[in-house]
Formats: sequence, C-alpha cells, structure tokens
Amino acid sequence: MLLNASAFKVRDLSIRADLARIGEARDWAARAAQDFGLAEDERFLIRLAMSEAVTNAILHGSGSDCDAVELEAREEQDALVFEVRDCGAEGNGHVERLHEGGRGLELVSLVMDEVELDQGEQGSVLRFAKHRHAA
Repeated sequence: MLLNASAFKVRDLSIRADLARIGEARDWAARAAQDFGLAEDERFLIRLAMSEAVTNAILHGSGSDCDAVELEAREEQDALVFEVRDCGAEGNGHVERLHEGGRGLELVSLVMDEVELDQGEQGSVLRFAKHRHAA
C-alpha cells in the first residue's frame, strides 16, 4: 500500500549501543519503508543497510553499551532518508573514500541510492536514502 507522500511522518528511535538491539533497528526501518510504500525487495535492502549502519555505529562510534545510537527516518522529495547518529568522531568523507575497518559502509553504499557520512566533534551521522521508483 503506497501512502500519500504527505502522510509519511518523521520517525525517531533511540537504542543503546548494544549489538543485541540491531534487530530492533532493522525492524523499525523495515516498517518505515513499508509505510513509505517501498517494495519487498527494497525493504530487504533497507534492513540490510540499517543493520550495517547500526553495527558500525555501535562498534566504531560508541565508547560503551550505555551510549545511544539515534535513528531517524523521513521523506525528502521522493526518497526515504535514514540517519544513524552516534557519539564517535573521526574526520569527514564520502563512504567510497573510507578505507578503514570492515566493508559495512561500502555495502550500504552499494544497496542505497545515496550515502553520506559526516563525522565531527559531536559524533557521526550516516545518511542513506532509497528513492521511490516508478512502477
């Protein structure tokens, strides 16, 4: 069921930086994608991207499992945009220029239409988007 574009409301979720909470973040993102009207295969990709993004935030952007990982989903034009925020800080750059650690962020960039990482003194924000494609 495709929602009227103006019907999609901004959603937020805050989880502890605990790997046991990744499933909760994936399910939250999948519900947002379904409400936005994305197809099942696109929802699968969003679940995958969210899993990788939250894992990265927990492993590389938090100092303890008491830290928070903040999630947001919103509509921008004809795209569903997610942001994953953590308290880590290490430089700025586009995902394709990051060569540190695993391949999680690279995977996100392969399955999403847009990906951008902003890292600063207040923490990191990974923004990724999936466009609604005409059927």
